[in-house]
Amino acid sequence: MYPEGTLIDSNYKTLIVFEKDLNNPDNEGFVCYWDIDDNNIYKLIFKKRLSKEKAIRKFKNLLKDGWVNSKEKLKAA
Repeated sequence: MYPEGTLIDSNYKTLIVFEKDLNNPDNEGFVCYWDIDDNNIYKLIFKKRLSKEKAIRKFKNLLKDGWVNSKEKLKAA
């Protein structure tokens, strides 16, 4: 299953969104990189299609590198 979630870096400057492709939700999806400026304005850096395997690997590596799943953070608050 393709990972879904929103990860944010420790400096709250970059947001990465993993979303399923509605036409092929089990095997493919998109990863979107967003820049956050000092006024909390979001700017899309780029959007890329990824296979399920690459997306899972990327998601796990980002969590290992200290990125925080923002949905889990909002649930805990």
